[in-house]
Amino acid sequence: MNKISKITYLHYMFSLLAMCLCFTSCQEERLETATPNAQETLVANTTLPQLMERISMLDGSADNFIDTANCFLVDLPVTVAINGTIIIVNNTNDYSAIIELLNQSDGNAVAITYPITIVLSDYSEITIENQEQLQTQISNCSGPNQPDIDIECIDFQYPFSIAIFDTNFEVIETQNIINDETLFHFLATLSDGIVASINYPINLIETDGTVVSVNNNQELQTAIAAAENTCDEDDDNNYNDANCTEAFITENLTDCFWRITNLNGNMQLIYEFYFNTDGSFTFSTEPSSSTIYEGNWQVTTSEGNLVLNISNVVSNITSINGTWIIDECTSDELQLHSGNQQITLQKSCENETPFECFENIDTTICDEDNPYDGFVEMNLEELFISNITCTQPYSFSFHLSQADADSNSNALIPTSYTNTSLQETLFLRIQNQTGEYQLFTITLSIEDCCTNPTTVLTDNLILYMPFANETKDLVSNWEATGNYNYTADRAGNDTCALRFDGTQTVEIPVTTANQIVQGDAFSVSLWFKMQNTDPSNYEILFQKGSAISEGFQLSVFDLNTPVFSDADSGYGLWDDPWNTDASLPTDTTNWHHLVLTVDANNTVRLYRDGVQQNADENSTIDIGNTPLTNYILGNGFEGHLDDIRMYNIALTPNDVSTLFTLEADCNVCL
Repeated sequence: MNKISKITYLHYMFSLLAMCLCFTSCQEERLETATPNAQETLVANTTLPQLMERISMLDGSADNFIDTANCFLVDLPVTVAINGTIIIVNNTNDYSAIIELLNQSDGNAVAITYPITIVLSDYSEITIENQEQLQTQISNCSGPNQPDIDIECIDFQYPFSIAIFDTNFEVIETQNIINDETLFHFLATLSDGIVASINYPINLIETDGTVVSVNNNQELQTAIAAAENTCDEDDDNNYNDANCTEAFITENLTDCFWRITNLNGNMQLIYEFYFNTDGSFTFSTEPSSSTIYEGNWQVTTSEGNLVLNISNVVSNITSINGTWIIDECTSDELQLHSGNQQITLQKSCENETPFECFENIDTTICDEDNPYDGFVEMNLEELFISNITCTQPYSFSFHLSQADADSNSNALIPTSYTNTSLQETLFLRIQNQTGEYQLFTITLSIEDCCTNPTTVLTDNLILYMPFANETKDLVSNWEATGNYNYTADRAGNDTCALRFDGTQTVEIPVTTANQIVQGDAFSVSLWFKMQNTDPSNYEILFQKGSAISEGFQLSVFDLNTPVFSDADSGYGLWDDPWNTDASLPTDTTNWHHLVLTVDANNTVRLYRDGVQQNADENSTIDIGNTPLTNYILGNGFEGHLDDIRMYNIALTPNDVSTLFTLEADCNVCL
């Protein structure tokens, strides 16, 4: 008689017995009569029963410190020995005694007294006679922290019940599910044609204690799938990682520094890692190395494993890039693997000597001065001492030669040192409290590190002020000392334009390098945005000289119309088309580009927004033969100015078009 026939026969006998009882008792056992939704039945070999089976499988990782296998448990009681100490393990409460001995022991081996019985993931049992047989069973399991079939990131909250139906979809039995083993065995009966449905609602519990309530098969399947691989299933052989979480490891890595004490069996390495809270890290191959490597790190959970992700290491030691599964985790040690590679990281918070806190350094110092000259004043203490974390006391000094460093003479002033060549070597002397010392070299390379991306049209440039949160001429390196108000430029870059309120000005000194007199060719380019719409206000954007009676002015007047005028002859060249656009006189929203060019023949051209608006060939302009002392920005102007440029040539129409289409400058160097 097959299994389904036996079950049908038993149901038939129970039915006869129930009918007999109805004649002899006033009490009767009522069966559920609800008709199930066909979509809510559990069908063998479909996704939901398979997920449920993976939850209900026996988790064999609880005793990995005994058997080093995560797919079966050693049935208790069992007798083990650790370093000669014998422990009889009668129940799981005795596990703590094993762990305590292992923590006190240098070795991790647990000697098992055979024979033993092991319980497999399907709850079947096998008798093991010796270590060789046990090892054979271990080989059938996934390795520590390797993906396996069981789901441990979510569990059922027991008990719950499952209704069993006959071919007419009438309830013939209610199965009470009290634990994982009961559920696992019940799910196996589905392949024999049993028709069953869960009596919802039921609850599930995630690893963080969150209770998830589900009301149908689809919700149950979604909840299990969402929770799969969201936690560390702790399938390793470590007995010390109860608190091993993403937060614990992340916080721990940024505490002190870490060394590789074992790389694929090599224990002679002296790598030192400094993990920073911003997700970056630095490391060197040994304490005295002159090369510092950089990268990024992150601790996450992936496929049920806690992992350390290492990226952006661009040196010749790229082998540490990638995902490292964390096999073991304590407060001062991490054991990781990636493929066949294994690494042990050990935390070190105490330096044995101050000398291990320092190393030879090869560094580049940026010279952003304008113009670049290759000389930089630097604070050596701030650059090379202040960022050192060292638990041992020491004194330091910087020297130009090894002889001076050895004799501790002619020490440099560390807070104010200027290099003497583009590349030079300094000697750092570190001395401990007993007078012992070691020397470390600091190789300095000075480079022009200007990152200005807008290096077009810089020839013949005699004044350049992009206002990158500073009021500075990047050609002469002159900087104003007043307090100015900065605002967003036309590209939206914060604090990259200058805001005038009608009372402020910027006075730029005239020098032999930037002076302009009558007969010289020159050009002025600027961007402006009006904030005042009073048609009677005369507002100067750029002028030569301190008063309107000298030099020249580039201004707005009479409905904010741009105009160029000189002081000596009363000459004026207007942007005539301005007033033909009714929106321009009151435009306080848009930026406009204004360019004035004057050639050696006194031909004056006025451009707005890349287009020539007016021109006067062989004009009578007279800006004076005296250089004067200042160029002034914003005299009486209420609005914004940006990207001031002045050239000692007359720009061509193509040049003007190039400047108009140029992206907004926000540079601090040329």
